[in-house]
Amino acid sequence: MDWFFSWMNNLVAKPKFHTLVKKLPILNRMAARDGRRIYDLVSGFVYSQVLLAMVELRLFKFLLTGKKNISELSDYAQLDQKKMLLLCNAASAIGLLKREAKSYYSLTRLGAAIEGVQGLDEMILHHKMFYRDLQDPVRLLQDDFQTELKDFWSYVGNQKTITDGEAVAYSNLMGTSQHIVAEETLDLVNLTGFTHVIDIGGGNGTFLSQVRKRYPGLDLTLFDLPSVIRAAKENVKNNQRMQDIILFPGNFIEDEFPTGGDVIFFNRVLYDHDDLTVSLLLEKAFSALEPGGSVVISEPMSGFKSPSRSGDAYFGFYTLAMTSGKPRNKWQHFEFLRAASFEAMKSLSSANNFVTSVIVAKKPSK
Repeated sequence: MDWFFSWMNNLVAKPKFHTLVKKLPILNRMAARDGRRIYDLVSGFVYSQVLLAMVELRLFKFLLTGKKNISELSDYAQLDQKKMLLLCNAASAIGLLKREAKSYYSLTRLGAAIEGVQGLDEMILHHKMFYRDLQDPVRLLQDDFQTELKDFWSYVGNQKTITDGEAVAYSNLMGTSQHIVAEETLDLVNLTGFTHVIDIGGGNGTFLSQVRKRYPGLDLTLFDLPSVIRAAKENVKNNQRMQDIILFPGNFIEDEFPTGGDVIFFNRVLYDHDDLTVSLLLEKAFSALEPGGSVVISEPMSGFKSPSRSGDAYFGFYTLAMTSGKPRNKWQHFEFLRAASFEAMKSLSSANNFVTSVIVAKKPSK
């Protein structure tokens, strides 16, 4: 059938074909659908910038109190009314706002959800540097140059020493995304029956704080770079539920993992690193785990034979701009786990695989 698809693609690529199909009742609907999809692909960057402007001007939060007219919105955002009208109409066109009578605007369900997902606004603002790295995608694919994301995540890949200020910046950003990832991960992974959770590269403790909410009796250990651990201490010191958390400083490339846990989590850690580092980290996890313990990998994953928008497109280019790591499919993860002597590997999925995918494996009991 390859010859047929090749012939069809060459046919569709001809301008005369599109002129013809517009005159045919069935094919013209197919052509119109494809045309809208192409238009959205071309316009996608504009849509993302409309969203970014709405977040940066904090208009979602302002509109949570109820519908507003252009004058109110302009005064709040300190924008000219004509430009505010342009922004609100654009946001309405992509489903974030609803235009009502007399130039009033209100939030749609989608717009309200963007404000309601904890940490999403900060992640959207973080994308400004990613967008700048993507302004020349061909250069990004061809050259190894100093991107903004590489500068921001400068410790990734080499585990260099970072300052306390850098640690706070990294940890805060990771913490914002961890609210979303933690909820999805803990909906998929049942920790009933476990006693001690170790979070490798756990940042400011956001994930473990979510674990404590659901499983108050578990022992918790956070392992990260010394400067990150100092930032984590500030984050947990006023959280009464987290006073007994074990904060374990170390470099996970050079140092051994803390022991005594029966489940180790890698939340958005492995995809940041090359294959040799992934092998090393899983071997260390195997050594540190109690017999019969489990390892959990929660991160964006590629789609293997069916590439995904989140894993292959978004995170594929994000890690490219970071110049470190890559999204891997579940079979690649299984190979790494098997090489580290883990068994009983299984992939857990939900309708929200665009947030994270989860793999669980076990260390043999004996």
